[in-house]
Amino acid sequence: MAYKPFDADALIDATAPLLQLRITPEHRAGIKLNLKTASKMAALVEQIKLDDDAEPAPVYRP
Repeated sequence: MAYKPFDADALIDATAPLLQLRITPEHRAGIKLNLKTASKMAALVEQIKLDDDAEPAPVYRP
């Protein structure tokens, strides 16, 4: 599968009507910035390789 760069504008245009959101031009830039940040954070998480038998810990301990 070919890699497609994240397109925040396409995501906003596709999901806003589904969620019945009216996004004003003043807010669009902030929404786009937050979506790009979330995309970068998700890319970092996706880079972590887990073993096939990895399971979550039953109790979190720092």
